[in-house]
Amino acid sequence: MSRGDRLLLVFLALAILLPGIGARDLWNPDEPRYAEVAREMREDGHWLVPHVNGRLYSEKPPLQFWAIAVASLVTGGVDEVSARLPAVLAAVATLLLLFGLAERLFDRRVAWWSALVFLTASKILWQGRIGQIDMLLIALVTAAMYCFVRGLVEERPGFYRLFFVFTGLATLAKGPVGLLPPLLAILVWGFASGRRDVLRAMRIPTGLLIWAAVVLVWLGPAIAVAGREYFDVIVFRQNLTRYAEPWHHFQPWYYYLTVVPADFFPWSFFLPGAIWIGWRRVFGAARRGVGLALAWMLVTLVFFSLSPAKRTVYVLTMYPAMALLVAASFAEIESSWPRLRRWLTVPAGLLALVATAVPVAGLAAVRLGHARWADRLAELEPLGPGLLPILLALGIVLAAAGQLAWLAARRGRPRALVHAWALGMAVAAVAACVLVLPRFDALKSARPLAGRLLELAPAGEPWAIWPRLDAPFVFYTRRFAVELEGEAELAAFARRPERVWLLITKPELERLGAGLPLVEVARDEDRREGYVLLASKPPPAPA
Repeated sequence: MSRGDRLLLVFLALAILLPGIGARDLWNPDEPRYAEVAREMREDGHWLVPHVNGRLYSEKPPLQFWAIAVASLVTGGVDEVSARLPAVLAAVATLLLLFGLAERLFDRRVAWWSALVFLTASKILWQGRIGQIDMLLIALVTAAMYCFVRGLVEERPGFYRLFFVFTGLATLAKGPVGLLPPLLAILVWGFASGRRDVLRAMRIPTGLLIWAAVVLVWLGPAIAVAGREYFDVIVFRQNLTRYAEPWHHFQPWYYYLTVVPADFFPWSFFLPGAIWIGWRRVFGAARRGVGLALAWMLVTLVFFSLSPAKRTVYVLTMYPAMALLVAASFAEIESSWPRLRRWLTVPAGLLALVATAVPVAGLAAVRLGHARWADRLAELEPLGPGLLPILLALGIVLAAAGQLAWLAARRGRPRALVHAWALGMAVAAVAACVLVLPRFDALKSARPLAGRLLELAPAGEPWAIWPRLDAPFVFYTRRFAVELEGEAELAAFARRPERVWLLITKPELERLGAGLPLVEVARDEDRREGYVLLASKPPPAPA
């Protein structure tokens, strides 16, 4: 990879992912919780074992929280920017690693297309700018696969050791899923391609010791501080039990087949053809790259499909592999034109049709006063005026990208197709993040109601959240809440002799309101799942 390639990749990624990074507040479920963990790390010194609301937080290892805390040293404190900056930097790192990996397995043309396809997939445009762990996990898994590819292509076994170092770091980000899918993918590839010599050169038993050493650098001292119960939760309940016998996020085995097409939009339209071309048409040295990408994608998909619990973010580590497959198929189509043209023109035509039909159908439904749309529009009133024209403009941008890409496909120009869709997705994403998403703070942000609590409640008066601790209020009030374990504790809390404050969801208030000796003080704009602020005594009059 040349210096110019690196600089251009970094510039493109930052130009797409940085705008609007601090324009909206932190939203549930993960952003404010992870930011609060990092804030308590800095303020209370809980660097080794994470805490939330002053209590042990044993759901995730600490690497993401460390990254947010380090970013906060640059921003001056834990805020919206520092909470999301690690994801942006991880996305940039993933692009550079994917480019280098693709260039070694294929060529510079495929490397550029892989990077653009990955960066402008709809889910990556979102994950690359939010304060969750998953972009960091993608970067570390891609780094591990990059090291494996360098060891394979350059016949340098030392890079195989680095594979296990990076999977160890990935484990510190999100548990054993940082090791198992990539290692299993390499094993499947090695046996399927007859490259047992590569598997022997990896010295997997030694590598697993390296992986364990990386993990134990943190886990050993953490257990010494937090005790056996922390070990049981972080190692067994949050990993083995969560995978085999989960307690939430239940989905059928085919769940990912239903959500990945939207999450990998627009490139999912080309993925079936990419798999077919990769399996049947790519020979020689390129088949090695296609085989590895297929194993990487399929093993990750099967691994997470076998668990009863499924979320869209679980399979994100296979997105670099899917980008590789799509880019490699474009290169093969370009080289074989017009023999394979249908694998470019048909999906490009369908994609153009969908991209054009969606905004047209939406506008028609609004114009005709469709009842369902009318209800939806009523719910969006707190977002302010002028939202529909912005959304229509974004739809037109994507429709134009689809039409240009289809024209390029008909002329046998995959390069122009990639550029058209990458530009359309990038423009739409930046505009949405700057002009649209900040409006949703009116419905999704805890900051306004947290501000009312701070304004009305003196610092010494206790407050709680029901039915469960909600991290955004802890983060935006900078005050620890009383944690309530059941309705009996809720009733006892509401009847304390001193004034107490309660944030309760609107459905729970409707269910329990008559039995709570509390008065309403304020409420947010979310009509369905929002919160109401209650007090046991009227708040003090403003001075």
